[in-house]
Amino acid sequence: MFLTWSSFNNIRMLLMACMPIVIFYLIWLVNTSEGIRSEEGTLLDLICWPDGNAIPVIIACGSTVAVVIELYGLYQLFKAGLPKREYNVTNGLYYYVWALIIIIIIFLAIMFYSGLQSTIIRAKIKGGITKAMLRYSTHLPSKVAVDRLQTRFHCCGRVNYQEWFFIPWYTAGQSTDNNISSLSHRKFVADDVPYSCCSMTAMWPCIHHGITQVGKIYKYDPSQQLTIWEDGCEEKLIGEMMSVSWRFNSVMALIIIAMILQIIAVRYLHTAYKNGLHVRNQITCEAYLLRSNTDTKVDRGTKKKLFKKRFRQARTLQWMTATYHPKGRCATSSGSDFNSSDELLKPIYE
Repeated sequence: MFLTWSSFNNIRMLLMACMPIVIFYLIWLVNTSEGIRSEEGTLLDLICWPDGNAIPVIIACGSTVAVVIELYGLYQLFKAGLPKREYNVTNGLYYYVWALIIIIIIFLAIMFYSGLQSTIIRAKIKGGITKAMLRYSTHLPSKVAVDRLQTRFHCCGRVNYQEWFFIPWYTAGQSTDNNISSLSHRKFVADDVPYSCCSMTAMWPCIHHGITQVGKIYKYDPSQQLTIWEDGCEEKLIGEMMSVSWRFNSVMALIIIAMILQIIAVRYLHTAYKNGLHVRNQITCEAYLLRSNTDTKVDRGTKKKLFKKRFRQARTLQWMTATYHPKGRCATSSGSDFNSSDELLKPIYE
């Protein structure tokens, strides 16, 4: 592929116009991951620490490094349009290409780790919510985690609200940390649920004690409408996590595609710039993406053949221009003969 100065400059300006868009989405990743870490991440940490902070922190760090690399590349592309003698960016463009390759590998690793971690967290959430519910009356952080979870996702219990009927959540009783595998084998305590299960959309006062009994004071009938959230928190929390994960992975996939296109374009610019194309030398130069070893060997073989051909021509010219001298005198060639052969050999050594 051959590039002229106009095509070189058009590609350079197009890259400089598109790079701020990539930087914008990288900054969006940083801000969104910080927001997820402070909300859903903190809530998830209370249930299964430290899985809530791991993925958002890794995404924020990787995106911050990518922003720095993009700003560095923008600066190098700006200098590529200036005179080469004062602003030589051959090495700068080369380093920028490799930095983009490294950040793409990092983003792919983050996407793989995010998918793997989501699968692991799904298994942890089940035991984490059950453990926090059983420790509701004896462990304050567990009570805070469950209340925040039920209020945030409009849910009650892990699978449904009836799980609270088998937990003494409002009295400080015996610790149940050693038996958290299942709630189906526990005895019925009371048809009560915590206040955080109360629905904010119900038009009646919240009945969270004796919710299966008909109330005469508020004309409460549980068979018609409950005043608490009926859905479980497990599926809602997992659904929110999967939604966040897909959102992050989609944006990172688009950024990776944009960076791959940047690598291709910058590589062509770098090779053309390296071969002598710049603002003060507006010639047509060769630009390539990859140069194989066979091309290098062919070039070396051609140069070797050319050297041998020139050398034979010089020897033939020296023999033909040699003058005859009588016997007894040394047969020497004139200085002009040597000069003519030297002129032929001169381009070889240059």
